[in-house]
This record gives sequence, structure tokens and C-alpha cells, in this order.
Amino acid sequence: MLKKRLKIITLSSILLIILYLFLLSDYNPMFENEEFVYLTNKLKDSQKEDLKSFTHIYNIVNETEKYKRCPCEVSTNFIGPYRHGYSFTKLIYILKVEKEFTNDECLNFQLLNYDFGYKNIGIKAASKFYFNKNINDLNEEETITLVAMLKNSSLYNPIRNPEGVANRVKVFQTILQKHKK
Repeated sequence: MLKKRLKIITLSSILLIILYLFLLSDYNPMFENEEFVYLTNKLKDSQKEDLKSFTHIYNIVNETEKYKRCPCEVSTNFIGPYRHGYSFTKLIYILKVEKEFTNDECLNFQLLNYDFGYKNIGIKAASKFYFNKNINDLNEEETITLVAMLKNSSLYNPIRNPEGVANRVKVFQTILQKHKK
């Protein structure tokens, strides 16, 4: 009786592992979905951008957060399925993206495609709109402001809520100072 249970558990485990490997393999037809192909191409394109100053600040600040979301998870929000709640398909997409791309690559994608408000899509457009500068010309406070906006671009909008943004920037600067020590 015990041997039979052990065999069933072993076979079930092996089948689950095989299923998992197939679901994340390139042979899974789910990854031929037009939206997923577009997402992976955009993720590959985002690797070419040099946004190290933003990713560095983001990573340091988010080390302290208790429940942080992976940028790879956020990047899959740009594709379906658009049903209510969380779907198994979305989970598979997230696992595949996490397997193929680093967190910094996903963060680059998020920075290049995030809606910073007032129809400013991406960090470059936001930098031009809010500070009238290129991203390479931003000082540390301006860079931190844009990183803070990733959390909630309406709440931490420097035009709508300058006091709230100033407080958030001070918190981030404190975290960065502690990290430098």
C-alpha cells in the first residue's frame, strides 16, 4: 500500500515537472500570441537604453519595501487576457518573462512605457514635460521624482501635488544616503 502511494506521488510529481517545463518552453503555442511577441520584442528593445541611474535608484529604494512587485510582473500588464481577476495565462506569461529577462530589463521596459500623466508615455517624454530636460541632464532630485512617480503617477505628480512629491523625494534621498554609508 505504501509503495503504491509512493509511486503515485512520484509519477504525479514527474508529470507536474514535465507540464511546468512545457508551459515555459518555446514550444508552447501560447507564446506565439501577437501581444506576447510584441511584449518580448519591446523588452529586447529596452535593453538598448541606458537607464542605469533610474534603475539604480529604484532598486535601492525598493530594497526597503516589504511587498514589492517585480517589474516583470508589471510589464505583463501591457498584454491580455483582460478578464476580471488574475488568470493562469497571465501567470505563465509572468514566469516566461522572468525566465528570459532580468529585473533591470523589465524595469527599463516599464520606464520606457509607463504613463506618467498628461499623455506622457515613457521616461523621456516625462523628463521633457516635467523638467524640460533630456534624461541625461536631470539632477538627482529630478531623477528621484520620476522614480517616485512609478509608484503612482497621479499621486506623486509634481504639478498636481508638489508638496507630496517633495516629501516622497526626501524619503527616497534619506534611503539613498543610508545606502551610501
